[in-house]
Amino acid sequence: MFPVRAIHQIEMTSRCNLRCVYCAWRNMERPKIDMDDLTYAKALLWARQMPGPELNLAGIGESTMHPEFVRNVFLAREAIGPDVPLILATNGLLMTREMAMAIAPTRIRVWVSLHRPEKAGPAIEALKAAGIIAGVSADASVEAVDWAGQVDWFVSTHQKGLPCPWVKNGRVFVLADGRLARCCFDATADDIIGTLDDDVPSLQTAPYKLCSSCHLDVGVPIEKTKAFPIPVRSERAHA
Repeated sequence: MFPVRAIHQIEMTSRCNLRCVYCAWRNMERPKIDMDDLTYAKALLWARQMPGPELNLAGIGESTMHPEFVRNVFLAREAIGPDVPLILATNGLLMTREMAMAIAPTRIRVWVSLHRPEKAGPAIEALKAAGIIAGVSADASVEAVDWAGQVDWFVSTHQKGLPCPWVKNGRVFVLADGRLARCCFDATADDIIGTLDDDVPSLQTAPYKLCSSCHLDVGVPIEKTKAFPIPVRSERAHA
């Protein structure tokens, strides 16, 4: 067991405007909701008290779909202060020039995933103009993973076998409903360690069922009882 040390990622919403077969979102049975204001405030309170090397505002869903996305980015910057890096990954479908310029003062760094190139292109240009583009990702093709066996996809990433940054470092992922997951791959959220209403620094994390099928090395023995097959979909086309 490892003590929880940092709020590393906050899922503003578990909704998404795409249905990519290489993403665990399609298999996710938990409710597709936007994080409410009270839950977000609690998440930022803990993030202020338990900062990590960065705060990631992306979850399993698409953060720009949250109706208060711009406001929430500013609240996150206010909570963590000027020195902690603030990052985001987006598919770019909703990232307009106006939105990019609106969040630019927070100095958030934004990655654009090339799920829909015809939409991502304008988003990239908008983020360039705002000075907050971090980079462009085509990971589903060139750095592919299968979400620790949760989707029927190939694994080509150069990170295979590298140390997992989550469990031993005590990082947690805040889901849209306020529950705390052990890592950002936990789309199913069926191995929760607590909620934002708990005394988060007193919580502990440990390897769990997805660790046995992940491309990363958790670095500690995994109990056999936690290592059981994950059902996957076999579709090879977008819905």
